[in-house]
Amino acid sequence: MWSAQLSGTGAVARPVGSSVALITPHDDGGTVEFRDAATGAGHATVEVTGEPVATTWHGRPALVAKSVKKTPSDGISPEKTAWLIDAFDEQGRHIAHKEVPGRDEPRIVDGRQIVQEKGKGNSPGALVISDAGGDAPAWRIPCKDYTCADEGATVAAGIVVHRRGGATSTDPDTLTGFDAGTGTVLWGPQNLARPAGATAAADPEVVEQDSGKLVVAWHEGDWGTPQPHTVTYTVNDPATGRLLTTGPKLASSHKSGLASTDGTVLVVATVATTAAWETGTGKLLWQQAEDEKRLAPAAVVGTVLYSENPSVAVDLRTKAVLQGAVADMPRPVGPAHALVVVSGNVYVFAVKQS
Repeated sequence: MWSAQLSGTGAVARPVGSSVALITPHDDGGTVEFRDAATGAGHATVEVTGEPVATTWHGRPALVAKSVKKTPSDGISPEKTAWLIDAFDEQGRHIAHKEVPGRDEPRIVDGRQIVQEKGKGNSPGALVISDAGGDAPAWRIPCKDYTCADEGATVAAGIVVHRRGGATSTDPDTLTGFDAGTGTVLWGPQNLARPAGATAAADPEVVEQDSGKLVVAWHEGDWGTPQPHTVTYTVNDPATGRLLTTGPKLASSHKSGLASTDGTVLVVATVATTAAWETGTGKLLWQQAEDEKRLAPAAVVGTVLYSENPSVAVDLRTKAVLQGAVADMPRPVGPAHALVVVSGNVYVFAVKQS
């Protein structure tokens, strides 16, 4: 285990892959010190403009900062506003920089910029996907109406998954997978395999993609009908859409999901229950009883699941209570370590593996 003291008001520690980023804010950004999670040795110290956020960039851990750049009027031309995007890998190396014109904050997901482009004439517009750190050609997903309000896209590990709403309120949503760099269609509604027994009206929703596994929740039923509302989980191949594993069928609709650091266990919360299951086999490890306080998954550290409200630590695979009233919530750092901040001090330690 190693420790470090945070210095300055608002200083924080963030996991970035297998590194810990110690961030000391200043007026227009911050100083970021990247340290190895296993040894505490320093990788690099960098200055960033804007608030840095731990995320991913083209499937790899990264720290990304956005800041606003304003160019004043020269007396004739209007003032110009642009956003500066800077990304650093887990070693603190500067891996991307881009200037995006406009006042609206750009949506950047896994190193891809997603823009809702308004249509012209009879065109309803499109979602435009481009490399947020490079000059590769952008590609488009056409919208089906003039608002794109029911269009959505998630990005992880080189795959864009696009959700398109049904034509009517009773039609199911559909999912299509694209290569994030080229826009090539990898699979669509016709070959995204459903779980056995799922009807044509089942509504698919991506609930986990960051771990490299495409986990889909298939919603059945309507709260306005006598039919019970259920959700069945599947693991599908992100490159082909084929079915790899069928997980549990639970009552009610999906609320949130949280994967273990190695992606082998998924904790899911529905409106009615919280449960854990193996993504490799589909085996249900546990499900909460009706009279139990509902766990609110907040972090998985090694073999321990941490919940907020109720604040408690339980065994990931058995639900056995390990500690109640957790005052300082640990966070995973890569597959083998975790960090916790106590009274301005950062403690990084190895965790038990499943």
